[in-house]
Amino acid sequence: MLGTLRDNFIGSVERWPGRTALIHDARAYTFAELNAAANRLAHLLADLDIRKGDGVGLLLLNCVEFGIGFVACQKIGAIASCLNWRLAPASVGYAAQQEKLKALIFNAALSAAAQSVMKDAPFTRCLCVGAPLPEGAIDFGECARMPDTEPPAVDIRGTDLCNVIHTSGTTGRPKGAAFTNETQIMSAIQYCLEMGLDRGHVGMSLAPVVIGAATNFFAAYLFVGAAQVMSGEYEARKALRLISQHRVTEAFAVPTQMYQLTEAMQQLEGVDVSSLRLLRSGGSPLPMSLLHRVRTILGCEVLNTYGTTESCTAITACHTGLEPEDKWESIGKPSYFQTARVIPLGEGTEIDPEIPIAAPGEGQLVNRGSQCVAEYYCTPTEKLRARGGWQYTRDVVRVDSDGYIHPVDRVDNAIITGGENVYPQEVEFFLSKHPMIADAAVCGVVDDKWGQTIKALIVRRSPELTAEEIERYCLESGELARHKRPRIVEFVEALPRNVLGKIDRAALR
Repeated sequence: MLGTLRDNFIGSVERWPGRTALIHDARAYTFAELNAAANRLAHLLADLDIRKGDGVGLLLLNCVEFGIGFVACQKIGAIASCLNWRLAPASVGYAAQQEKLKALIFNAALSAAAQSVMKDAPFTRCLCVGAPLPEGAIDFGECARMPDTEPPAVDIRGTDLCNVIHTSGTTGRPKGAAFTNETQIMSAIQYCLEMGLDRGHVGMSLAPVVIGAATNFFAAYLFVGAAQVMSGEYEARKALRLISQHRVTEAFAVPTQMYQLTEAMQQLEGVDVSSLRLLRSGGSPLPMSLLHRVRTILGCEVLNTYGTTESCTAITACHTGLEPEDKWESIGKPSYFQTARVIPLGEGTEIDPEIPIAAPGEGQLVNRGSQCVAEYYCTPTEKLRARGGWQYTRDVVRVDSDGYIHPVDRVDNAIITGGENVYPQEVEFFLSKHPMIADAAVCGVVDDKWGQTIKALIVRRSPELTAEEIERYCLESGELARHKRPRIVEFVEALPRNVLGKIDRAALR
């Protein structure tokens, strides 16, 4: 019903061939030029015996070659597997081997991870963007000798797989969620609706475009016929200059990047970011102090979303320009094409998802929607849907009397102290509001009396911050229950975070 990504893209090329599609460094690609580049790569992949249904790994930075590779896969019905270059090379190699990728396109700067793929998946043909060219790889520049005409027609349907997005891999091996053409188009439409996009907008992802939310962000602009800036490797000042230079209207950024942008903006002169109307984020709660900083310093609204790789989309969304201020620290309400509810906490899938808790209350978030995957790609034994198509997110949330959902933490992260469950993210979110705390992580340590006691690792903004001040803050705020306050405080230089800005719990331990 929704067609395919290939046909949608060709329609944009036919309607607006001269409109800008991608911008990278000093080079702008129109839709017609992007189409020609994708056709050349599609012909090269076909010469390498890549056929419909074969996997092609995209181990790429935020560069124009990602857009060319993504579109080229759709031209021949190949499956674009977005590989997170921030994972350990062995994890990238595992994903390539598990999915039996037939080709890999990678930046020369990511050769270490590419070498792992070539070792673990020797059946993969590798195309390198840039120099030096590793042994056994093909120069991406070989595309230039291929024709820019449409490749031979392939029967592609809306229900055919088109790309794979991977979990972060912080709790085990990365797993892939496979999008069909219709799923990806629905996710693109959802993003367009949430952000109010049309073809006059200009987007830019500051997070790696190979992660789920950023890939959907990319697909939305491609779908609607809008331009987007491929930002390369992230640096806050560089990002602000790109926003100013190309009049970016929306950007995707994780919370850490949002703070860095506000810091850098105060140190730059002659940079005009007035075109920026919206910062999109996801994966973490945003404190009111950060939201006010963004709106005051950058002059834009914030759209905070919550989603899962397995849902292939955002599940909930909260827009500072559309929601009451006292709800901004929530993750909002269910977004387009998604149903969500909060059910009692329990083990596994034994709790009936059809019976939600009464609001206000706390429980596990479950969701369902047409985009949700039924199983991990190439891992059919692990089913993801329960009764009635519901997915158990394993996230503890609080729903208030107005139906707004507030994140608490992962079910698995609970610290049990004195028989009480304490969720680290709830305590971290509270600590992050202290003006002298730059970053915070909480974990449980073994305690003979309490079973576990709560420890906080703190990155200070000022050396004047002491453990005694943190104790006073916890006891006097009235916002955090006494038994949830940290009993041990350690000051550190930095905390381990994954590509979405979330605390890497395994590395923390």
